[in-house]
Amino acid sequence: MDKSTKPWSVKQMKTMHETKQTLSFEHPIQRKGTQWDKYQQSLFIHSLLTGYPVPAIFTTKVDGVNYVLDGKQRLETIFAFLNDEFTLHIDTPLVDGFDASDMFFSELTEEIQDNLRTTNLSITQLEDCTDDDLEEVFFRLNHGTPLSSIQKTKARLGASLAAQFDKLTRHSFFSEVVKFTKTQIKKEDDLKAIIQTMMLDDLENLGKFTVTEVCKFAEQIENNEKTQMTLEILEKTFDYLLMALNSKDRTLLKPVHLPMLMHLAYKKMDKFGFNEFADWYLDFTVRFKLNENDGAASYKAFCGAGSTASAKVKGRAEEMERDFMAFVQQTTEV
Repeated sequence: MDKSTKPWSVKQMKTMHETKQTLSFEHPIQRKGTQWDKYQQSLFIHSLLTGYPVPAIFTTKVDGVNYVLDGKQRLETIFAFLNDEFTLHIDTPLVDGFDASDMFFSELTEEIQDNLRTTNLSITQLEDCTDDDLEEVFFRLNHGTPLSSIQKTKARLGASLAAQFDKLTRHSFFSEVVKFTKTQIKKEDDLKAIIQTMMLDDLENLGKFTVTEVCKFAEQIENNEKTQMTLEILEKTFDYLLMALNSKDRTLLKPVHLPMLMHLAYKKMDKFGFNEFADWYLDFTVRFKLNENDGAASYKAFCGAGSTASAKVKGRAEEMERDFMAFVQQTTEV
């Protein structure tokens, strides 16, 4: 692995990202979304305006595109500020005697605007490196920063697997039906739910559904034929659920229930049409909310306190499947 360091101006990088599309934040091992709050963003802008040292940006070049490995939040903050997407925090220190607090970029003096545009950042470009090299670099760069355990695990999946999991998290089922919050997406809760669904394939050896156990399981996932088949079936599962549950009641789409629901569809979609699944889901949801003692109550007994325990996770998976089979059998007989 070779590396070189060079200066790029803020103006140059903004053009590369927004106009030329030669600077990208879409490398698979990247974390999702902006993690900084407004004060952190403002303090970083202040550092640039007043000459404080800031960390280098790490990139790797593939097919003419520079992919950011480390520095995404810094660059997103700069570009957002230049585009007047936020004002500087009210507690932002003075900029050479000028009070820039609560101001958009366009409200700053022309001199300060020019200073920011022409500020150079140190770019460290990694060349002739394998996916393993990139994963290790990302992991080491972020090991001391507040990455969540799931985000660190994502870096260990490898670029190819991380890209495939990322594709699954972008499925319309998650955006249009599950509708994770922005905070949940930033924490990779969508990825966690997918991995938990995979864990349910082996109920006999099922561990807890804690973040620690989920990460341990994920780090053992190998990029082999079996995994590829599983990921392909999961994508079909999400297609199936998108048709079955779109615009339906979302009571059972919360994180405690979602992996069981996805795994049930994973197992049953080849035998039962999505309309049958939709009918069962609505019926089960009503009974779950009414706490009727005809299946839903048995499932509900495995929710509540300690819901990540192995016995409770296994109980929810088994009771949901039992209820589904009883429902379709009953409706078939009728």
